[in-house]
Amino acid sequence: MICMTGIRVNRSALSAAALLLWLGVAPAQDPYSEAELKKLDPAAGEQAWQQNCAFCHTAQQGGPDMSGPNLYRLFKRKVGSKDGFAYSEALAGDGRDWSPVLFAQYIADPSATIPGNVMPAVNVSADQVAALTAYVMRISGSVDWDAADAPAATGGLDADLRANEPEFWKLYTENTVKFTIPRDNGETYSFVAYFNDDGTITGNNRGMKGIWRMRDKRTFCYALERLGVHPYEWMHCFRPRAPKNLEFGSVAGSFAPVKGKDDFQIEYGFIEGRPHPLEGDAHPDYWTFLFSTTSRYEIKVDDKTEIVDAWFNPDKTITSAQGVTGTWYTRGEDGKQTEMCYSLVDVPGVDGKLSECFALVVMFNPRVGARWPSRFDEGNTYWAETVAGREPLGR
Repeated sequence: MICMTGIRVNRSALSAAALLLWLGVAPAQDPYSEAELKKLDPAAGEQAWQQNCAFCHTAQQGGPDMSGPNLYRLFKRKVGSKDGFAYSEALAGDGRDWSPVLFAQYIADPSATIPGNVMPAVNVSADQVAALTAYVMRISGSVDWDAADAPAATGGLDADLRANEPEFWKLYTENTVKFTIPRDNGETYSFVAYFNDDGTITGNNRGMKGIWRMRDKRTFCYALERLGVHPYEWMHCFRPRAPKNLEFGSVAGSFAPVKGKDDFQIEYGFIEGRPHPLEGDAHPDYWTFLFSTTSRYEIKVDDKTEIVDAWFNPDKTITSAQGVTGTWYTRGEDGKQTEMCYSLVDVPGVDGKLSECFALVVMFNPRVGARWPSRFDEGNTYWAETVAGREPLGR
């Protein structure tokens, strides 16, 4: 998802002195000293964050990775070093420590500062760069400055939304949003999403990640990615108003997520309440269920569909009738196991592994016949189905 668009500075990687000149100040002033950064207006930094960064990154502790990695404690780690994020080779091999000057260089011109990385050019004006740098240092927990408390995870505008549009706030944060996507074969695919008051979006689409923000005081935006069906990711912005004459369980409206294709409409509606928990482990019977059933994958490899009957075993291995093998594990924080991760190797036509992680909460209703789409971290999409027993395909 290219959620940051704008100018690209046509120059080689900026040195610290050159960066200062580009910002229109003499190098002796050094706006990247701690003393100068602490003086900068947090509101200006927040505005730059909302406009350019908030739909690709989170910064709070425990925030999800999006198109870009979570930035918590960014300035206390090396470039390309966050565990669990699939960096480009350029970032993973850089090795430098993040500093205010390096960060400012990078957002001024990503491709020149770290050649070969895949972050798009960012529309940050010269007079916003230092303020954005200071803002990210604060909200990421990289510094402990007295000035300007870190805002809420939703960018500081959630309080305004709650106060000014209480019906909209309650509709989205206390109920369930249902999306229905048309498919090429004439069928549809539906999934549900929970807009959480910490700015994240979770739901029952296995690989989905999402985030919402008030882009400004009049515009509510959300972004979804890693969906298993086309369009695999989208951003939708609109004025936050609760629909009139809303009926739970019915279609409330539609929108075109793909620019230039207004005939491709995604429908949305609302389900009253939240029928499934938002956090915690899977259903208590899930593990017994998983170890006695088959997960049948239809994996897209180039122009072919490869079938894999995967068996998840209690010893954290994966075996299959097709010779594919793998491993799985769970992870979480504060003693909770909230995610399951796994990888498959020796999938026909695939050089290397296929892997993904997903929230265990989506496994709160295990059932034979469940069918879902998703996407591996490596880009291959798939449809999977839960099949009773452990018999190879065709028997």
